[in-house]
Amino acid sequence: MRHALLCVAAGLVLMAACSKKPEAAPAANAASSVATPAVAPAPAGPAVSGVFTGDGQPATLTQVTAHPDDPFDGQPVTAIVFTAKDQGGDPKAAIAALFGNYGEAIVARVTPDGKLVGADVVHPGLKTPGGASVSLSGVLTIENYKSDGGQLSGRLTSNGDQDVFGHKLKVDLTFHAKAP
Repeated sequence: MRHALLCVAAGLVLMAACSKKPEAAPAANAASSVATPAVAPAPAGPAVSGVFTGDGQPATLTQVTAHPDDPFDGQPVTAIVFTAKDQGGDPKAAIAALFGNYGEAIVARVTPDGKLVGADVVHPGLKTPGGASVSLSGVLTIENYKSDGGQLSGRLTSNGDQDVFGHKLKVDLTFHAKAP
């Protein structure tokens, strides 16, 4: 009988232990060995802002997109396409912009380290013979270029007025766009 009571008592203790509310799991350690990928915060403000003039005539660039372009000196290149009109998701916006399809435009070609390897400019104030666009080298530069978290950002500038075939060009644009 004593053995039966002991078994019943032991059973009640086990049942009580199993019916307790579970304790909360310990908080995760901040120095956990499982890394979480960093996601850059979404850029704030307009995608492109600043100054773009040809012979003193201002143009307002409202759109900026980025597209893979032909490699330069063995490095991949991104074409950053600034336009006055909506590009409508055109995967060939860089080419279409050169023919004036999106109004005034700049197509800047940049390597991953932020080196500007060429640019084309479309602006009626430049009045170029034989075409809508002017190809430039050494006139524009990229400053504070970043490619992080799926976003590109930086500043495209001419560092004041520059002479382009007898016309004045001024560019000072801050931008951010989704990386290609």
